[in-house]
Amino acid sequence: MKSRLPVLLMLLVLFAPFVASILLLDDKGSISVSARGQWLDDSQFVDVPQKANWQLLWREQDCQQDCDSWYGLLQRVKMALGKHSEKLVISEASNKKLLAHQNGLFIADHQGLVLLSYQASEQGAYKLLKDLKVLMKHGGA
Repeated sequence: MKSRLPVLLMLLVLFAPFVASILLLDDKGSISVSARGQWLDDSQFVDVPQKANWQLLWREQDCQQDCDSWYGLLQRVKMALGKHSEKLVISEASNKKLLAHQNGLFIADHQGLVLLSYQASEQGAYKLLKDLKVLMKHGGA
């Protein structure tokens, strides 16, 4: 029995975290794996700038009369990225399908593929920032 004790302790140490995670994370519906924005139904591409990996696209029709403060909000989103801020370009959307889309903020990747859309509001800009941080962390910024 004494010779089996170290083996049993080793197996207990290896498998205890898995058993604990299954018991504690039994409600898998509470785990959020989706983005905060809306995924686009069809593939849309935009022109790719030379020095950026990611693009934040906005529409002029959404800023109405106060475009300066709206663009300032987008600049604050860019600054909030910290060391990754130089990897983001803020561009005005010119794609006809994006101009007709119900949301007014978009994220495009380094190949010009538009991935997510957000409401043209401060809350939408906040959600965009959160998703953009995750994308830049895991998507090669």
